[in-house]
Amino acid sequence: IAMLGRGTGAGYRSPSLRSVRRQILVVLAVITACNSAPVETTTATTAASTTSATAAPTATTGSETTTTVAGPTALVDEFPVTGPCDLGTAAVDGEITVVVDGRLYDVAPETGQTRCLVDNVTSTDFSWGPQGDRLRLDDRVLSPEGALTLPPATGYEWTAPTGRSVMLVDPGGVSKVAVDGSGTENITFLETTDDAVYHPGGTRVLAIGTDPIGQYGMFMASNTGTDPVLLAFDEGAVLTEPGWTGAGEPVFVAAHADGPWHIHKVVVTEDGFLDGPILEEGGFALDRLMASAHDPLLIAYRQSAATASGCLAEGRATVIGVDLPEPLANLASEPAGWMPRERLLVLSYPGGCDNPADLWLFSAGFCPGSVYGASLIATSVDGAAARTVAPEPPPVIDVGSIIDPAPA
Repeated sequence: IAMLGRGTGAGYRSPSLRSVRRQILVVLAVITACNSAPVETTTATTAASTTSATAAPTATTGSETTTTVAGPTALVDEFPVTGPCDLGTAAVDGEITVVVDGRLYDVAPETGQTRCLVDNVTSTDFSWGPQGDRLRLDDRVLSPEGALTLPPATGYEWTAPTGRSVMLVDPGGVSKVAVDGSGTENITFLETTDDAVYHPGGTRVLAIGTDPIGQYGMFMASNTGTDPVLLAFDEGAVLTEPGWTGAGEPVFVAAHADGPWHIHKVVVTEDGFLDGPILEEGGFALDRLMASAHDPLLIAYRQSAATASGCLAEGRATVIGVDLPEPLANLASEPAGWMPRERLLVLSYPGGCDNPADLWLFSAGFCPGSVYGASLIATSVDGAAARTVAPEPPPVIDVGSIIDPAPA
């Protein structure tokens, strides 16, 4: 992967991640308090380290008796099948939302109190706007302004920081549709667009695709589709999963032609150059990239033999720098969204992908009260997502350090 940047009086550089300038992230995963953030250091020679969560107890065998410790009890053992449903408002500390038997519920993560949000839900493809007050269910948006059906698109992404529009992503173009039905704005800036996401502050759009002169890579433009600049490219890799860390740094996945998959982060170095340290690498497929908006370091993803929507039998939810505890570590699973205070929703499939999921709340900071780093929220869940209010948005990467590679 090449990063394009400029240093003071130093001309152009395109540093390779395989050169001696490679920066590799080391996350110290031992966190002593819920409200403390992980510590990040870099080194030129040491790969990312991980610290395993405390393992769940196993059967103890003595000379005469065998004791088996029972598994955890779900926080919610039953959801109401009757009664009113209303979106309401998001809790300050976040809510867990789940689809069970055609109804969307919210769950208070501490008490397990449930409430119906939407009835007659026919899709498990749903996401909340950045303020937690607007809901997208497949191609339908429910909000204080009313209900709206979106035009067909390859992908749907919320704008930020208010979520008053939904970005429609198609190979042929990108547009924004106001959820109040007031209009559509075309913000296309690439010849073909594979994926695109809004910056949490709302001023930039990050997209992967090919520009009008044929350059493939990851680009950043204004929120109206102007002033595009190339951030990263590699002729031997397919780039996917664009996103932003809680610190406002672009992240993405690179699938290299020679086999390995990498997760990269784009940073501006002290000398003013762009660089793309590898956060994770492996010979497996990486997808479901989810960077926490509430923490600058926490990033979850799924590793598997292939990329696909829904459950994959060999897929495993993973957090960079932190091992998930048993039983999650060896079950088919996928990340479902970050909550505040270093907590990750994880869907696991103990009965296989043809069965409903178990929903866990994994505490990356090992918060007091969690069971071996993870708490079982509910069983027989069809889908899940975090409903949170976005924190204060991070700054945008210094675009002044980026060189547009197009010839004069």
